Amino acid sequence: MKTRTAACAALFTLLALTACSGKDDAKADPAACKTAMRKQLQDAIDAGASATPGTHPSQCGGIATKTLEKYAGELMADQVSDAINSALPTAIATATSGVTPKCRAWIEDELLSTGGGIDATEGYKVCGNMPEDELNQAIEDVTNSLLTATPTP
Repeated sequence: MKTRTAACAALFTLLALTACSGKDDAKADPAACKTAMRKQLQDAIDAGASATPGTHPSQCGGIATKTLEKYAGELMADQVSDAINSALPTAIATATSGVTPKCRAWIEDELLSTGGGIDATEGYKVCGNMPEDELNQAIEDVTNSLLTATPTP
């Protein structure tokens, strides 16, 4: 929720600064303008819900409104992409963090034995008392890897 509020405030900041632009000017520096806009966006995100509307950066003087709107869209897309990408590895690491090599080896042994099933009580001991849903997911992951493994000749 905090990220969404900050992103909305940041978008408002970027859109507010496009209101005072004119036509493209040969003296304008698009790279400097985009850098200034990026800084304003980051400042707004850092400020969160207390972000104030941005001002029209002096570096953007003479750049057309359509160009500034394009920059604002690109900067927001980059920010959203970065937020998603930074969240994914954390979620993946959290989901698989309890599966130690010892736990994985135990699951493989249980699956390959002819005993007819997996003793979850023993699994909790070997796998460090991980929650049941994590142990079930680990068992499913190992099962799938065994089923898709290429047999050695």
